[in-house]
Amino acid sequence: MDIKKITLHNALACATDDSVSFIAKKLKDHKDRRIFVVDAQHKLLGIITTTDLVYKTLADGKHDQKAEDVMVRNVKSVDVAEGMEKALDIMNELKTFTCPVTEHGKLIGIISYHDLVGHVLASIGKEKQ
Repeated sequence: MDIKKITLHNALACATDDSVSFIAKKLKDHKDRRIFVVDAQHKLLGIITTTDLVYKTLADGKHDQKAEDVMVRNVKSVDVAEGMEKALDIMNELKTFTCPVTEHGKLIGIISYHDLVGHVLASIGKEKQ
């Protein structure tokens, strides 16, 4: 199934040199639990979760760190040209409900488990008609 058939959600992003306090405020303001680290060309470099912020900065008293210091590298993502099955495999493997979507390595959005299930159910409903 084609990912292009599903509307992607905006992905919260930051730069490698953004401070952890800036990132924490951005997460709070957007009521999100994850932020993707990208370069100037929007290439996906890493991810930071609220858990990462607590464990790698607050708990260790390292408030002066930057995104590149705390991000998890080698983020699994699905390219927009790949199928929904790949996104689902990634979500199942990582036990998460979202998956970053890239196009030629550049972050273009995220897809949720709910979106995938909704699309499949809608497709089944159309087939029955």
